[in-house]
Amino acid sequence: MESNYNKKLGITLIIVASLFRAVGQIFWKLSEASFNLNLIIGFFLYGLGAVFMIAAFKFERVSLLHPFLSLGYVISIALGFFLLNETISPMKLVGTLIIIVGVILVGGQDE
Repeated sequence: MESNYNKKLGITLIIVASLFRAVGQIFWKLSEASFNLNLIIGFFLYGLGAVFMIAAFKFERVSLLHPFLSLGYVISIALGFFLLNETISPMKLVGTLIIIVGVILVGGQDE
């Protein structure tokens, strides 16, 4: 029971880490390579993502959790589309779906 709880907690923390890192990168983009509030917020969020990532590794194996960090690519593509009006090509969409399927296959396995 506790092992399943640890797995769920580790996965949740690593997904939150991916979210913070992706949002941090969006703020870096919004800073337009200038030292301003967006850049500072971006560094803070990215750093917070690193803290959540380290915490996640306390609860579950790296080999299970690390693939979940690739969800950051999925989040970045979605944020770029919705916030920055970036286009998503068919190949990016296929790649994004492959990432999602891969994360489900790796993260969904029970040993």
